[in-house]
Amino acid sequence: MPAGWDEQRLSAEIDAYQEWLDERADEIYLVAEEAKALGKDFSEVVEIPRAADLAGRTEKLLEEYLDGMEIETELRQLLLEEDRETTAIEMATRVARRMHTRTKDLVKAIDTGLRVGLAILTEAVLVAPLEGIGRVQLLHNEDGSQFVSIDFCGPIRAAGGTAQALAVLIADVIRRELGVGAYKARFDEVERVKEEFGLYRGNLQYRPPPEEVEMIVPACPVMVNGESTENIECSGFRDLENIEGNRVRGGVVLVIGEGLCLKAPKVQKHTERLQVSGWEFITHFANKGKDSEENGQASRHRRRIETNSRFMDDIIAGRPVFGEPSKPGGFRLRYGRTRATGLAAGALNPVTMHALGEFIAVGTQMKIERPGKACAVTPSHDIEGPWVLFSDGNFGRIDLLDGWNQLDEAPECIWDNGELMLGYGEFLENNKPLVPSAYNRDWWAADIIAGLVDEDAVIDLAQLLGLQRSELPEGVPVTEVGGDAVKSARSGRLWNRFLRDMLVDWEVAKGIIARFQTAVPSPWNLWWADLPLEWTAPLRDQLLRATTEPGSAGAQDGWREWNPDAARLRLPTGSSSGKQIRLVAARDASGVEVQPDRFLESLLVDHGLVKSACLVLGVAHIHDGDDLLLLEGWEGLLDGLGLEQVDGEVRSRTELIANLDERLSRIAHARQVVSNERLRKKLIGAEQDAVRTQAETAARQRGESIAATERAGEDAAGEIEDEGPEDANRLEAAEALLDEHEVDSTIWLVRRISELRWENAAPVRIGARMARPEKAAHREMKPAVHALFPIATEGGPQRLLQAAAERGSLRVQLGVRECVRCGLPSPMLNCHHRIVPDEHATCGGRTVEKQQRRPSWRRRRGEYQSLPLPQMLESVREGLGLDRLPKKVKCVKGLISASCTPEPLEKGVLRAKHGLPVFRDGTIRFDMSDVPVTHFRPCEIGTSWKRLKELGYTHDIDGERLASDEQLLELYPQDMIPSRNSIEHLSAICAFIDDLLTRFYGLDPFYSLETESDLVGQLAIGLAPHTSGGVLCRIIGFTKASGGYAHTLFHAAKRRNCDGDEDSIMLLLDGLLNFSREILPANRGGRMDAPLVLTTRLNPTELDKEALNVDCAWFYDRRFFEATLTQPHPKELDDSMDYAERRIGSIGAVRGYGFTHGLDSLDSGPTNSAYKILETMVDKMNAQLELGGRLRSVDVQTVASLVVEGHFFPDLRGNLVAFTRQKVRCGRCGYSYRRLPLAGKCIRRRRGGRESGLWGRSSGQDQCGGNLIMTVSEGAVRKYVKVAEHVMETYDTSVYTQQKYTWLAETLDGLFANERIKVYTLDDFV
Repeated sequence: MPAGWDEQRLSAEIDAYQEWLDERADEIYLVAEEAKALGKDFSEVVEIPRAADLAGRTEKLLEEYLDGMEIETELRQLLLEEDRETTAIEMATRVARRMHTRTKDLVKAIDTGLRVGLAILTEAVLVAPLEGIGRVQLLHNEDGSQFVSIDFCGPIRAAGGTAQALAVLIADVIRRELGVGAYKARFDEVERVKEEFGLYRGNLQYRPPPEEVEMIVPACPVMVNGESTENIECSGFRDLENIEGNRVRGGVVLVIGEGLCLKAPKVQKHTERLQVSGWEFITHFANKGKDSEENGQASRHRRRIETNSRFMDDIIAGRPVFGEPSKPGGFRLRYGRTRATGLAAGALNPVTMHALGEFIAVGTQMKIERPGKACAVTPSHDIEGPWVLFSDGNFGRIDLLDGWNQLDEAPECIWDNGELMLGYGEFLENNKPLVPSAYNRDWWAADIIAGLVDEDAVIDLAQLLGLQRSELPEGVPVTEVGGDAVKSARSGRLWNRFLRDMLVDWEVAKGIIARFQTAVPSPWNLWWADLPLEWTAPLRDQLLRATTEPGSAGAQDGWREWNPDAARLRLPTGSSSGKQIRLVAARDASGVEVQPDRFLESLLVDHGLVKSACLVLGVAHIHDGDDLLLLEGWEGLLDGLGLEQVDGEVRSRTELIANLDERLSRIAHARQVVSNERLRKKLIGAEQDAVRTQAETAARQRGESIAATERAGEDAAGEIEDEGPEDANRLEAAEALLDEHEVDSTIWLVRRISELRWENAAPVRIGARMARPEKAAHREMKPAVHALFPIATEGGPQRLLQAAAERGSLRVQLGVRECVRCGLPSPMLNCHHRIVPDEHATCGGRTVEKQQRRPSWRRRRGEYQSLPLPQMLESVREGLGLDRLPKKVKCVKGLISASCTPEPLEKGVLRAKHGLPVFRDGTIRFDMSDVPVTHFRPCEIGTSWKRLKELGYTHDIDGERLASDEQLLELYPQDMIPSRNSIEHLSAICAFIDDLLTRFYGLDPFYSLETESDLVGQLAIGLAPHTSGGVLCRIIGFTKASGGYAHTLFHAAKRRNCDGDEDSIMLLLDGLLNFSREILPANRGGRMDAPLVLTTRLNPTELDKEALNVDCAWFYDRRFFEATLTQPHPKELDDSMDYAERRIGSIGAVRGYGFTHGLDSLDSGPTNSAYKILETMVDKMNAQLELGGRLRSVDVQTVASLVVEGHFFPDLRGNLVAFTRQKVRCGRCGYSYRRLPLAGKCIRRRRGGRESGLWGRSSGQDQCGGNLIMTVSEGAVRKYVKVAEHVMETYDTSVYTQQKYTWLAETLDGLFANERIKVYTLDDFV
């Protein structure tokens, strides 16, 4: 691929950029190291090590397991020679061998090697190598031989199926290398796994049937074991020797189902390469996938695109459906990428975002029908907006936001949602076949470019357009400009934009079509495939009565880029009733009966034939008395139906009826053939069922097993042979004809009678619904706290530090530590004892953990200790130099870390002073929805071009020197553009850190922010919740959008895509000063969402492959659009496409990205989704259904039923269960009781003894005595009752739904309102 970028300049820029990042990071690390060296924190060194690549991250992430073994250099070299999966297997084996040589410990060797291999597979970013593997054991088979057992835990899910499966293979390769025997499964162990699959309630991509489990478990040479993760217990096979506990093991289910079964082809590739015996069983699953793929290939001759209703599952109240699966009126697919899409993000016109009830904003997640599961939404003005119908009959498309804002009334109907832009790379990443492209201006421009082979062709185009050659872009787009690939790429980009956006009239368009063999472009290329064939003849008759007239400004001005002065078509509608047209029932190619489209039938009745046809075809029009004025595209309508306009009148050019009758006759005959075949199969099936039932009944009477009974039935049914259709060729031809008719409909007729080339204008509609709203808010624990300091329940319901201090001495569980200076016990990091009792100065000596004897099963080392909290707070205030402490300092009830040592109390006080919540690892986070961006303008992010130049942005995308806020720049891969919502939060963090440095550490301030612009250039850490590795980033500006804009490579480095995920950022110095592994929870998964290592440079070859599937082209060529018509797999077009993976090995993998379509502003569209703005669920639900009632692509009754059954009913049932199992809580001290105390009030001790419990006798005076309140109220259970009733009554949901509600309502009344049941209060027990 010739490089369409300036390799030398871009390489120099990226080198300077990385050097800038390194120098700035060094500066911040020096500050942090100086502060840490003072000994006031858990560690005297910074606990977030830096790593520049995968090799460095792997060694630093696993340092506690490697015990000083150095693998970084060796691993780096191996990664240069082999792919990552091969490297993981080889490196894991080497590490295990070396560890065994060093320690002679087989278990440790296998454990360490396995974790190294898994870390390499997961880019050493995910938590899976640390938390996904519980332990490795050497257990014994029944014959006494040893085998390897691996305990997989819940966090292994984050690794993905491929890494899960390869982890088992790696363990097998290691145990062979070390001479450990193979696993020989016992009968009970196999049956246990079968039972667990049946009981597991989590989501699984694949759930193998019992026979497959019976195949895979005994054949696997390593035991896939695991910790109990679910609350459900197995009842059939319990208390097994090699399985700990009786609850379901989620890790086992994940690794077998989503790993070994689903990813068998990848495992097979490595077992065959390494010639590993014992893995023959994996071939069954690998071939199973191939068989299904071959069947899919065989059925791909069908052109009809299958609908996918998966996105309609779990519809949530208040989050609208924007289009049902593949239904006309839904989003029309447009291939391409804007500078803010890719990595699973899509684009909509900003008008569409407003028109859909403003439920969609930048970063809002949509669940979509294809190609993936979901996408985040970004704006683009270069794609078509919605088609809208107003109460006065005005119908047209609105592309411009100014036009939408000038509307006097809201549309009565959103007839078509507009276009949804998704790139080639999205289909490649999701491994889904491409679907046919619409013939839009992109394809038209590609067709013309393909014909511009020399300067003569360019001159011909200029003449057709009535322009001088100098008014066209320079050069010839299909050849290199002066042999310069960079100039050629720019020339091609300019030509594509010029041809796509040029405005021409019908006559000029016809000249271009004839000269360059293009198809008819929009606006003349109508939605012919949506128009029933039965409408064409009467519609043509009506069009023969039409006349043309000059255009004039006024109607639909400002809606889109068009010529309002163009001629119009006046069409009388007085006698255009469509009542005489009837759509008959049909059968599709599979023989399934398809009922007539009731929507189209009602459309004819309501609007008549002419207007109905204009709506279905997408012809903009207005009403003028009883006439319709067709504003745009009507020339294509005439040509497509064999008409033409001469001297202002419409005349016939080509006969239509003969072609139409012949086509309808053939279709009717084909339907009859398919219907006969379907009836034949039905009769044979009934006969087979009868003999199958008879044979199975006889087998049961003989007492045979279930499997034998089923075999007997199948054998009997198989004796009745299906001889096949009477004429297979005729049946195949009939099915092909019906398939063609279902796809093309009227466009077939248009192609027959028109002299022009026609392609489908809307071959694909994509259904979608709203999922998660966008987010830009600070991260809070629940409830929010300022200090990781335990106060049990002494702080009251709000957990206030001052409230606890007012109660005097505090007794809580804390780690046992001892001061090295004074020798006194102190649970704090620095001794809290006062040197002189009446003075505020404390000892301050560093404490060390004191070894205590404790049960081995205890994860935490805390013991109950008393602290003089009032004196400690006074010493803290004095030490920080504060006049008074903040009014509210919120703390935690208890610590869940292993050491149970609190962070310095001073940090919590300073956070409270600045109003900042703390996360569980001691850092302060700000969460934002992930949104991709590869290019930006300085004016969009509020940063001047001069400041950006200081940060290394010297040239724009055309290679011109930066000198304006309007120039378009390419984003550096580790730069980030957060939401403006974060400015106040980040400023407060900077002030907090400066306070911390000066007041607590006694150092100089670092940030010294004066204005918000001082945040530009600051370094931060990006971190995803399921990972353990942060990524260094730099803030360069802000947008109004509620999302975090960053490069696709940066998001991928966090192991994320942009399908609606949200991640956090923290300022780098905050993480270095306040993060500690000692604070992390001791439970499983506690090291997730923690910056255990920091990646300082991004290497595309080490990132998740999804980032390498991002489109980098400036435009798609004609070959791509034509190829989509056959629905190929994306890999079939690999050689002709430009995406990141094909640029590996050059600077083009990081810089020089292209995009096919533009956008006016990164934050176009609504600032926030209506879901976040509307306050109550009733308001949200009403808005959801009101919008559904205006969307042509949505049946609001269906949506109402799905919401009631999928959201309200499960919520009601869940709340009922919670009400019956609830606890009671003291309103004074917050203590919770599982069972109600007989005293009817809180009996917890207030002073003395173990204040956190209920031990020993106490008098009433010693008890709290607070009132007890229920944690689940009747109102919480009934919260959706009224809105559910309203929805069912208003939208006439199904009888089944209403009966289910009646049953639930009776259950509620029986619990709360049944007169036979007395509802007791707590006073009744006193």
